[in-house]
Amino acid sequence: MTWELIWKIVFIVVLSLFAVMAVAVTVLGARDVRKLLARLKDEQSKDDE
Repeated sequence: MTWELIWKIVFIVVLSLFAVMAVAVTVLGARDVRKLLARLKDEQSKDDE
């Protein structure tokens, strides 16, 4: 096994993990923002009453 092959494998693994984390942060972050906006809307409607 050459150093070049080892670094290619490491690069591919790290790039894959980064892609998975980026998707997870995007999806979970969007869910949290939707919850936040819904909560703010509910609080505003309570204040208006």
